[in-house]
Amino acid sequence: MDRTGRIVTDDGTFITRGRGGHRWRAEIKSSTPAQFVYRLAAASSSTREGARSLAGEIERKGFDVVIEQEGDVLRVGRTTLSDNRRYRIYLQKAFTNREEAEAYRDSVWNRLETFIVRSKAQRARGILLLKNLHTGQGYESTRPVCIVGTPVTVYDVPVGTGFHWETLENRSYPETICIQLDNEGKLALINTLSFEEYLRGVVPSEMPEGFPSEALKAQAIAARGEILSKWGRIHQDDPFDVCADVHCQVYSGMTKRASSTDRAVRRTRGLVMWKDGAIAEAVYSSVCGGHGEDNQNAWGGQPKSYLQGRFDGSGNLQRYGSLTDETNLKRWIDDDPSAYCNTTGNGLPPALDFTKKYFRWEVRYTQDELRRILREKTGRDVGAIQDLVPLKRGSSGRIIRLRVVGTQGTFILEPELNIRKALSTNTLWSSCFYVQKEGRWSQATGLFILKGAGFGHGVGMCQTGAAMMALEGHRFDQILTHYYKGVRLRRLY
Repeated sequence: MDRTGRIVTDDGTFITRGRGGHRWRAEIKSSTPAQFVYRLAAASSSTREGARSLAGEIERKGFDVVIEQEGDVLRVGRTTLSDNRRYRIYLQKAFTNREEAEAYRDSVWNRLETFIVRSKAQRARGILLLKNLHTGQGYESTRPVCIVGTPVTVYDVPVGTGFHWETLENRSYPETICIQLDNEGKLALINTLSFEEYLRGVVPSEMPEGFPSEALKAQAIAARGEILSKWGRIHQDDPFDVCADVHCQVYSGMTKRASSTDRAVRRTRGLVMWKDGAIAEAVYSSVCGGHGEDNQNAWGGQPKSYLQGRFDGSGNLQRYGSLTDETNLKRWIDDDPSAYCNTTGNGLPPALDFTKKYFRWEVRYTQDELRRILREKTGRDVGAIQDLVPLKRGSSGRIIRLRVVGTQGTFILEPELNIRKALSTNTLWSSCFYVQKEGRWSQATGLFILKGAGFGHGVGMCQTGAAMMALEGHRFDQILTHYYKGVRLRRLY
């Protein structure tokens, strides 16, 4: 923070002026977490008229309901960028805890199917303390505190929590930075900035700056559409629009910005993918392992035609057959298919070196190690682990449903992300794997060998495949239409 910066409350009340090179510490003097209630949602509609019709049907079954709009319209001037409004029908009765909501849901299930939604009833409250570590001066505020007019460096920012790259980083952010309480009554750091400026901090955080320019352009377009397609529906109860981690997209402020990624954002300004009258959800992952996954297998919900898995190459999978079959899947993983994201050869740019370890990989656990990991990550202890049995695989071979068999019981893991989290101290690279067992199982000294493919959920664009397509001469639009079947590009602004 330099001398041009000012510290103010969110309503503009002046606190103090910045001093060049000075460090500040933000603390919580006292706080009370936000209060939530648990409600039962019975239906939803994209239109208010449709919601009224559904509400009438539910009322005729003897329930009192209320219709609430969720999501929002995002506009630039008079231009609508996205309309993510949805009208949800709730039962009027609300509950102070999930157990009560579950009990009522179960008591009416034969008359009406509902699901539980947590809603914020009262925001977090407290007192923030901002202290100058050079002068010792301190300032208290019951309102959010903002630093405006200057970039700010924040120290020890948690990055990649729960994944194998988890660490702390020092990050610099453009103006404006606001410090306030999140729903848990903890500190939240919120960066307010223009959308294209936000993308300049996302693209190099999601794709290395050394990737080919056409791949970086594809990434910029995907990142733009991914947020706009969900705008107003994510983080509705939070004091921010999008988070800075993998849940939304990784955003690192000014820290990783580079001329190559800035140029990709600038040259694709306003471009998104369009499908069925709306912005396409442009999800992506690092290395698909040679085949993409279907959106409904990864996250449930309705299938989207442009998010169905396909072979990540110019040919097809006829020689392997369906990867939902265990025998085919093992042959696929043990092989070295000529997919775009297969970077195990020589002569590639250094920026792609890190991807080599993800195309095919192997993890080994003793029975004791696997039992301990599963107990820590799921809270379940079924004795010595005897087997991991895939019950359902997606089109890419990723396991969607997995049975864990122990000497004292069994349990089911689903969907793919929960499987990945449960089978690693951090998060397993992919749920596309098969299991080999070695050792003396009767004495609980057996060894599990997980042989796998890919890194990430595999839905949408394979970022490593995009880079390889670019190296082969494909343009950004060709890359996007390979991974998102049937979309067209549209410039919103």
